[in-house]
Amino acid sequence: MQNDYLLRNRPQRNPKPDILATDAVLSPVEGEHRRRPERSRGRAQRMKDKKTVFVLGAGASCPYGYPSGAQLGKQICVCLNKEYLDYFKAQQPSATVTEDRRKQINNFIDIFSESSTESIDLFMARNPHLAPLGKYIIAFETFGAEHRSRFREQARLAKERCSQPQPNSTMVDFVKRGYFQGDEWYFYLFKRLTEGLVGKDALPDFSTGEFAFITFNYDRSLEYFLYESLRNSFTEVSEDRIVQTLKKLKILHVYGQIAPLKWQDCNEGVDYRPQISEALLQKTAANIKTIYEQKESPDINEAIKLLSQAEQIFFLGFGFAEENMKVLRLPEVIPPPCMVYGTAFNLLKEEVERVESAIKSGRKKPVGYYGPELIKIESDFDCLMLLRKYLN
Repeated sequence: MQNDYLLRNRPQRNPKPDILATDAVLSPVEGEHRRRPERSRGRAQRMKDKKTVFVLGAGASCPYGYPSGAQLGKQICVCLNKEYLDYFKAQQPSATVTEDRRKQINNFIDIFSESSTESIDLFMARNPHLAPLGKYIIAFETFGAEHRSRFREQARLAKERCSQPQPNSTMVDFVKRGYFQGDEWYFYLFKRLTEGLVGKDALPDFSTGEFAFITFNYDRSLEYFLYESLRNSFTEVSEDRIVQTLKKLKILHVYGQIAPLKWQDCNEGVDYRPQISEALLQKTAANIKTIYEQKESPDINEAIKLLSQAEQIFFLGFGFAEENMKVLRLPEVIPPPCMVYGTAFNLLKEEVERVESAIKSGRKKPVGYYGPELIKIESDFDCLMLLRKYLN
């Protein structure tokens, strides 16, 4: 059934896939491919010899048009009123959104705006009666970000556009200038994951468990990017094999995923950039768990196990909030020889030093262990810069 669905609904392939996303290069004879130098293959092998875990916070999705935690708060306070009014008007012919719901949204905005609360998660924890509406709003904003999102070169161009000052800017325009922060890093990661794979069906092997992702985000941007990149890099490989390859890659959502993609679940899956409707928002809001609700789950238990076996860990766009650290029993579960790298955007030097000290002192070390402990938290690096310097 899954294969039939994928074959019927497969979008038209790009007849000229971007060769930069593959590890093949054209030889002087047109259409003929040759291998890249052995140096790339060796570097890829060294990378794959290490069990690597990527821990993703909200900042990891920012280069693609998704909001950070702080940015989400700004969007709710400044942009949501107009965005939801536009959605409300669009839904009116079918009357699926009531005037009462619109008033509830406006009331939520007013209270949250005056609460001096740094995150919507904390706000919902302090106001449990508003949590269902808060999750509905998160679902609305997440799908809105999907429609706004861009990848590869389009993400780079979107970043340039957002950085340009606009005359007669409104507060909404000012908030929108905060989109697409940081350099696009999925492209670089995909390049590293597929280095040395030059055959027409030489898909990466994720079954060894050498790579895993633990994300605190609800969005599906990483899954969408990897799927589209693989299917357009290996155009002669069947859809089913692409899907089976990706399903072997561990991507764990600590607080839930807004919805699975169609390739992840052909029955319950939701297209990327779907048409937003009341039925969709109501259904997907139920998939959201907040930082103050999700204390234990199979995904959390598996994430802790992955961290305890890691040889190198990359914290990308991760704010090192105490609550998130506790959920994964960090830094206690990090084995002493494991190398730890992280971005720390906007953190002061003293705050970075406290994070590094907490990770170092919080590990459980065997008695008599005096081995090296490499911890690099970089406040001046975005995700791409960190990976380029330390991912090997």
